[in-house]
Amino acid sequence: MSGIPRSPAPGDRPAQPPSLATLQQLRTQLGTALSPHQALALFAVEGPVCTLLVSDSDTSAPVLHHLPLGLQSLTQRSFQQRMPTPAQLETGIMEVEDAVMPLARLLPAHTLLATRDPLLRHLALQAVGGHAPGEVPAITREAIEALFERLVAQSSRHYSHQDPDLPPDPRAAAALLVLREILHHWQCTHLWLLPDSLDAAP
Repeated sequence: MSGIPRSPAPGDRPAQPPSLATLQQLRTQLGTALSPHQALALFAVEGPVCTLLVSDSDTSAPVLHHLPLGLQSLTQRSFQQRMPTPAQLETGIMEVEDAVMPLARLLPAHTLLATRDPLLRHLALQAVGGHAPGEVPAITREAIEALFERLVAQSSRHYSHQDPDLPPDPRAAAALLVLREILHHWQCTHLWLLPDSLDAAP
């Protein structure tokens, strides 16, 4: 899994949230997948902490939420900066659950969850074999769960076999764990992959 996007270091400045105009363009890119008054949530793991930007409609100002969780802290506390063992994955699950569950009640019903985060986009595409399934790819929760289960299985084998589709480092493994948990606890059936710039193709 070469060429995996770099997650920013702890001291990196977090990316600026998109403007209302940019969000309106992103909503347009989603086309009929998103109705005019449906909430859009953009999730990212870049920067010191994970962020969730929620736009209730195509005209409302977005609200930015900072999660009490970052990839660096997760890999340090739960994984000890190494690829996780089964027990460390269980510890990581509990840590992530504590961070993401309170936000579930802040998401409007039928929110569409999307990301522009390069690392999350890369992991999500690996879950479907690296091939974008559409103009604006939508990756199912089941596909992410299946990739996570492969990570669990590999951890149980003490890394005797490196699955080429799995995260090659603890930060990417932490990102997959976080993605799996938010899809479950926020009751999202899909993750929509938006380009990280408006000029880029998905």
